[in-house]
Amino acid sequence: MPLGLIAIGSALDPAQYEVEIVDARLEENPLSSLLTEARGALCVGMGVLTGEPIRDALGAARALKKEHPNIPVVWGGWHPSLFPAECLEENSVDVVVSGQGEVTFAELVERYSQGGDLHDIAGLTWKDTDGQIVQNQPRPTIDV
Repeated sequence: MPLGLIAIGSALDPAQYEVEIVDARLEENPLSSLLTEARGALCVGMGVLTGEPIRDALGAARALKKEHPNIPVVWGGWHPSLFPAECLEENSVDVVVSGQGEVTFAELVERYSQGGDLHDIAGLTWKDTDGQIVQNQPRPTIDV
């Protein structure tokens, strides 16, 4: 079970946002499913682990940007939390959520829906309009 993504998605208001989870282990053609589900999305979040799963995440992010260049790609999980700036060196990754993502991702989605900037969202590392990497203050750990 993709428990991390389920936890992140459950923090969003279901009356405002429809969350779709594509689990590559369960899909016959996960990339096709991702590209289909991404149509019209506010953003696409990916849980990324260190090691071999990074190859899959990179492939998915690159395909997503090619098909839907204006949809922000957000990485979270262990690897992006440990190496946020390095993850953003990849052109297909726009934002990294570090640490616990429930509150941070919910704030990010709300900001995207309102068209606001990302400067004051704790726990984010992101690229500004000039492509410069900006690391916001960390978000304190909370009991979820």
